Amino acid sequence: MKYEGIHWPGNARMTVMFTIHVDGQSLYNRPGTVYPRTISYGKYGPERAVDRLLELTQKMGIACTYFVPGQIAETYPDMVKKIDAYGYEIGFHGYDHEDCMYTDRPVEEWKKVIIKSQRAFERIIGKRAKGVCATSSDFSMNDVQIWQEMGFEYSSSMRGDDRPYKTVFEGKESDFIEIPARWELDDYPAFTYNYWPLLTDGQDRISSYRGVLSNWKHEFDGYYEGGLCMVFMLHPQIIGIPGRYQMLEELMLYMKEKPDVWFAQGNEIADWWRKCDGK
Repeated sequence: MKYEGIHWPGNARMTVMFTIHVDGQSLYNRPGTVYPRTISYGKYGPERAVDRLLELTQKMGIACTYFVPGQIAETYPDMVKKIDAYGYEIGFHGYDHEDCMYTDRPVEEWKKVIIKSQRAFERIIGKRAKGVCATSSDFSMNDVQIWQEMGFEYSSSMRGDDRPYKTVFEGKESDFIEIPARWELDDYPAFTYNYWPLLTDGQDRISSYRGVLSNWKHEFDGYYEGGLCMVFMLHPQIIGIPGRYQMLEELMLYMKEKPDVWFAQGNEIADWWRKCDGK
């Protein structure tokens, strides 16, 4: 692979962005139905695994962006304060991880979702989220433009590149930065499993830890060779159980062997790209 020569801070060869999606029980709520065991699966993230991930990333000196639904922030305000106290960024990820936030309600209704969540962040940590990561449903470019109008500065919701870029609205390049992620770097497709309700449909086997670790190491090597921007999407209730925690630690140690990797938060990457466009 050809080295693209993107200019990163401190003469870094590439950048890595770890995003931690603290969906909690919001991801498993189903209207009109209560599944205590399934909801407890979601609670494992904020109540048990977030602390492990905070300790690991602090030990490694690796920056992270935590995408937290507003309802989870309100349920676990001390967790949000702790993430903020560690110096990590907190981004918007819906209020209740609405699966169809952009398609099942009028625009004004989901604007209220954004406002409600931002007010929760302001009450808890005294600041608003700068970044947004769309929940499970897809969206239109009109929605992306509204994110900018609502005060967000960047998104990590697209999949079509391995470099940040300035989003184009109505044929004009804007200062709203997109930092694309990849499904291949998401722990959810590899490891999620719940018996009832079915997650995932078809009840696929849980992937081999060694196989996923190998995949992620190979991807890191490829991104490093190209000098690109590698974005992980991790979920505490999935990656934060003991065995996968060890897997993640091994991955981070592998990455840290390279002295010229910039581990950055979304707001840092967006600010950098907005100023220099990678040049």
